[in-house]
Amino acid sequence: MINIMTKREKSHKKSVHATISDESFDILEEYEVEYGSKSGVVDEAIKTLKRFKEPYLGTIEEMWCRARDELNMVLVGKTTFLSYIKGKKEEVFSKNIAVEVIEWYNGKRIDEMNLEDFLNGLKGMWKVANYFYNIELEKNEKGIFQIKFNHDLTKSFSIFWAEYFETILRDNWNCKVNPFIRNESFYLIIEEIL
Repeated sequence: MINIMTKREKSHKKSVHATISDESFDILEEYEVEYGSKSGVVDEAIKTLKRFKEPYLGTIEEMWCRARDELNMVLVGKTTFLSYIKGKKEEVFSKNIAVEVIEWYNGKRIDEMNLEDFLNGLKGMWKVANYFYNIELEKNEKGIFQIKFNHDLTKSFSIFWAEYFETILRDNWNCKVNPFIRNESFYLIIEEIL
């Protein structure tokens, strides 16, 4: 049996001639092996451009990353969000899932973590959530931690989050926490009491 196909059915690809910059050509060559050909690189680049220009076509994860980066959106837990809209600050400090978020981020339960693990989880998750553009954690020779949070908002923001983290730490670790508040940053000095 002979299968006769129309010209369109034979080829799903179209030939395009384009003049590109040396930089673009170098990129084509760089990814040629990974995508099988220069045409494969161009096909993937066009799909990526379409997802960029039309974000609603992307996955939820891709859309969140774009919203976080381009629109400066933040991630907030439902319980915390509901406390915010009710205007109940005390609930934000007491009825949240901060420990669960840190456990999820670290991949282990709080009883399997030491204070440094916990602080690294806090640092990582709150950076992901996009509340702070920089978080630095240091430990001195005496075992005292300093964690610095940088943001581009107000001193009230610093005061709120310093109190939030101080509450989480005091509720979950036997430690002393000293906050130092600045307009667009704050520090927590944390000393574990053994």
